[in-house]
Amino acid sequence: MAGRGRHRRLLQNVTAAGSGNTYIPAGGRGTWEAGGTVPVIFLYANLMKNGDVVGWSNTAKVDGKLRYPTATYRVSQKGGEEILVGCGIADCKNTFCSAQTTTADNEVFIFGGHGDKDEDEDYGMQAFRSYNHGNGTLWSGAEMGSGRWYPSVLTLADGSVLVVGGVKESSQAGYVAEDREDTDNPTYTVYDPKSRSFGGDQWEMEPQLTAAWPVHTYPHLVLLPDGKVAVSSGTLLMLYQRTGPFTFDKVLDLPPRPGAPWSYPQTGLGLPLPIASPYKKVVLLAAGGSAEDRADPYTPASDTADLIDLTGGANATWRAVGPMPYSRVMGDAVILCDGTIGLFGGAATGKAGWSNDDEGEPVFYEFKDGSTYDCEERCTLAHEPYRYEPTIFDPVISRWSAAGSQDEPARPRLYHSVHLLLPDCRVLAAASEVTNDTTAEIFSPPYLNLGPRPVITSFPDSMLPGDDLNITYTSADPVTKAILIRTGVATHSMAFDARALWLNILSNVNGTLSLDTPANSNLLPPGMYMLVLLSSKGAPSEGKILSIYSVAATPDLSTYTAD
Repeated sequence: MAGRGRHRRLLQNVTAAGSGNTYIPAGGRGTWEAGGTVPVIFLYANLMKNGDVVGWSNTAKVDGKLRYPTATYRVSQKGGEEILVGCGIADCKNTFCSAQTTTADNEVFIFGGHGDKDEDEDYGMQAFRSYNHGNGTLWSGAEMGSGRWYPSVLTLADGSVLVVGGVKESSQAGYVAEDREDTDNPTYTVYDPKSRSFGGDQWEMEPQLTAAWPVHTYPHLVLLPDGKVAVSSGTLLMLYQRTGPFTFDKVLDLPPRPGAPWSYPQTGLGLPLPIASPYKKVVLLAAGGSAEDRADPYTPASDTADLIDLTGGANATWRAVGPMPYSRVMGDAVILCDGTIGLFGGAATGKAGWSNDDEGEPVFYEFKDGSTYDCEERCTLAHEPYRYEPTIFDPVISRWSAAGSQDEPARPRLYHSVHLLLPDCRVLAAASEVTNDTTAEIFSPPYLNLGPRPVITSFPDSMLPGDDLNITYTSADPVTKAILIRTGVATHSMAFDARALWLNILSNVNGTLSLDTPANSNLLPPGMYMLVLLSSKGAPSEGKILSIYSVAATPDLSTYTAD
């Protein structure tokens, strides 16, 4: 290999970065096992009502036409099959670097994508697609008012979807676009699924997005209990209040996250922690990313982690909960079945993206399972040892699982890979485009070592926020907790619409459980949620997926008042 001028990368774990503030999870060591293969390289993954994972890949040329292979994966089969053969879920409009979310009706919504045009193929940057996994139908009859590459999305209380930011010319994200402000799209738009239409581009978020340019793509969005929306881009964090079906006004600047910008491609991990009664406090976890601004392939990842109460108003401050046991950039954050947060995949140095003529070289990879990959092009921009071991954050004690306490998978999950919570409370790790990887692995978190698991025997298929949730179950140990976790949506280290709520137990008699849910669609925005019961020993049941609809058929404009 030396004669070809290649760099050999031994993908091995590295010395832990943090010390102290760690713990050994109850149940000890989680374990990995082979998960078979995904039929296509999953750049995107979505958990659906029946437990299928629907994912899709980058473009492929077949018979002179672009197509976008789409497939299902079933953990019971450790495999799956291609669906929507032909153009795939993209409807022959390029989905690359789009945003997606799922609905209460077992649909996937996809917004935007790549802008390269190929002969007779359509641009994908303004495109919208709606795929129903229940009946296998695809619809793409609406377009956004402008192109969006790397936007973010958020489901609002009435089921409409907020789409924020992105750029309007492909390959213009991060510092490669520093002198191309003309490619920025610092607007937002709202999709109304009832009318299947968009409300047009709006500009009230422009000052924040412009100030964060050029590290502001894939901003983190969180819906708060009073309907405000928190937007984090670069390091900037601001709150917006909805003023109409399609409009928002800024109401508050919150403190910026300390350190370097953590938006793509200096990609940190972020999601709201599970929300507990009385449901007035929403805390954002922001972890990792690049340790320095203007990251290059050799910039170290950060081991910092911070929390902020997004509902804290003018008194909100960031609180450090690092250092993490391992620095991490370009990983995935997953809400686990016991309310802890798992961090998976990613790298110790570098940033998101492919190598090109100016950055990176061809690489010969040797994986821990003995396999190899000789990368000729589109190699990773994260060039040093890669993160194998997952880390678990316990929000109750604000501590991280100790380095070396968890099992390591066989393969690295680098750029364009996914991690997703499965209904059986294990975690799917799949794909990695820069290593042309279609393998899957399954992580069993430590809580699966905590004794017999409760079994849910009946549950409703759907509900409204505020309904009592009545279920039956069997369990060798008392059931003491219940949690709702929104089904996972993953791409590019983003967990769009991530959300979990702890539920109050109203009664628990002879295997019949009644749970109280808050009558507020800002807390439980429409979507599919996984119900999990936990025993007194901390063992989770398998999750049961139900649909939660909105308590309001149409927006209540009287609530759209800025502070």
